[in-house]
Amino acid sequence: MKINLSECFITNEEIRSVSKVIKSGWLATGKITKKFEDACKKKIGCKEAIATNSCTNGINAVLHALKLKPGDEVITSPLTYISTINNLYNFGLKIKFIDINKNNYCIDLDLLKKAINKKTKCILITHYGGVPCDTEEVLKIINKKKIFLIEDAATAFGSKIKEKYIGSFNNSCAVFSFYPNKIITTGEGGLICTNNITLAKKLRNIIYCGINKTAFNRSKKLLAYKYDVTYPGFKYNFTDIQAALGISQLKKLDKLISYRLKLRKIYYKYLNDLKSNKIIQFQEINNKFKSSEYIFTILLNKNKLKCSRDKLLLYLSKKNISCSVHYMTTYNLSFYKNKFNHKKLTFNKEVCENILSLPFHNNLKENDVRYICKEINYFLNINKK
Repeated sequence: MKINLSECFITNEEIRSVSKVIKSGWLATGKITKKFEDACKKKIGCKEAIATNSCTNGINAVLHALKLKPGDEVITSPLTYISTINNLYNFGLKIKFIDINKNNYCIDLDLLKKAINKKTKCILITHYGGVPCDTEEVLKIINKKKIFLIEDAATAFGSKIKEKYIGSFNNSCAVFSFYPNKIITTGEGGLICTNNITLAKKLRNIIYCGINKTAFNRSKKLLAYKYDVTYPGFKYNFTDIQAALGISQLKKLDKLISYRLKLRKIYYKYLNDLKSNKIIQFQEINNKFKSSEYIFTILLNKNKLKCSRDKLLLYLSKKNISCSVHYMTTYNLSFYKNKFNHKKLTFNKEVCENILSLPFHNNLKENDVRYICKEINYFLNINKK
């Protein structure tokens, strides 16, 4: 039987919740969406939570709400999903990549300090694999500067810095994803969390075509067709079907993360010899931080091995173990070749060429992890230099 890289964790509770919404006759943005937003707001500890149809479009909406203009400089991490970079490029922003650090693969904060200048209008950090970039420290770096912080928190729902959830920090805006491979899912979907009430009002307007009243709110009025448009917005809104799924999933969040942490520790145990011999490296997690446990990766030390990352991936595939790479290097992709200066992205290059994501989800059994580790140990030990 194949061991999948990721799987949704869906129970009868989710099926019943979605079925109830379908039977209600109201499927689009409505009272269940608000209930989901309120539940997320309470969980995260933020003042506003705005559900969107994807994390990608959530980030796009934030860029619009901040009134960024073509040519404005944004500093970001090169190690992220391509849709984030597409957003910045399509917006006409000047993208400045900063190399990632060698420990947790988030943006290098020492390099970030040096890169900020008078042209910098925005910083977009990525919480790689659900492991927090130090939002607190980034906010200190940009304190009293007219620079806004956006957190690409696609994989970080449930992550914490000390006792604060990602998404609860002032002077920042975090955008999450609920895609099927995430910790909790709504099928497709995203969430914007902020403590800026004024910004939140703009965002709600932007994600609903610029219309000042949702269809659900208008449906309660006699002259339901009457509305106003105050901004040329987009169709980025959520649905009550997704919200019903999300409410049921949200109840399980802590247990889902706890189980994944248990799996992570098993990986650590059975791959420890490879780590001790510096054949592989694990992503580090600050002991004051909490990861959402989105993925589990190993970084191969090419100087200690006769094989490439891809050869290991293909070997594991033959053993019915599905693996992947998070993420492809942006500047190696056809459209973006020669569009960015990537000479100083040394560690990002090393990571993208040698990292491997192993199966990691809530349907994974402890014996599955032991089997995966056994095959990795076998293959890498016979391919040592």
